[in-house]
Amino acid sequence: MNKTSLIKLIEASALPAALRGYLGGVLAGNLPSSLRKALKKDPDGFIAGVCGLLREAGLALGCAGDEALFMSGFDGNNLAPDRLEAALAEMLAVAFLRSEGFSGLAFISRGRGKTADISAARGGLAYAFEVCSPRAAASGLSVDFLELKYDKKIRQAKVSGKKGGLDRAGLVLVAGPPSFSGFGSDERLAGLARGLYERKNQPRATHICLLAGGGAAVFPPWET
Repeated sequence: MNKTSLIKLIEASALPAALRGYLGGVLAGNLPSSLRKALKKDPDGFIAGVCGLLREAGLALGCAGDEALFMSGFDGNNLAPDRLEAALAEMLAVAFLRSEGFSGLAFISRGRGKTADISAARGGLAYAFEVCSPRAAASGLSVDFLELKYDKKIRQAKVSGKKGGLDRAGLVLVAGPPSFSGFGSDERLAGLARGLYERKNQPRATHICLLAGGGAAVFPPWET
């Protein structure tokens, strides 16, 4: 499908107006983006996946899907190639956490300084989660690669948890273009999450979540 046909398909889709405009701008400007590649590879599947993701995120946050997207800080006028991918990664994270039994899901206000992205509760414990969308396909993930992302991001979750009096911190790493196709247990991701956790000397009150292509893993398991 050529560029003009893709833009027309997006304009006729059920995606929020601001998102349609953003994707049209990305395509028209030839900006490098893994989302752009995914859109060109399977336009109908990509659009259906994003619509499903926004719906699930809205259910998790108790609002409409387009409102959930803007709550993440998405700005349709900001055509930075990784901005939408980061926002959709946060949508995927809240949908996943809801599927894992979390409640009270909310985005943490972005005030002065760096904060985690999401707060949530499960089993009487309060959590702060930082979401990371590394520029890597699921097949390219390794413990060494994930460690670099962990070292850069986990501090924000722990600082937010300490400031907010929360009990646990977590890092959610989303590999590949984020879209919604459910969450299935993935042994390879589970091995990577465990390997990273052990590499970091089993940090107390900390969880590592990996999401990629419909697969998911958490280590260590949530407290019951």
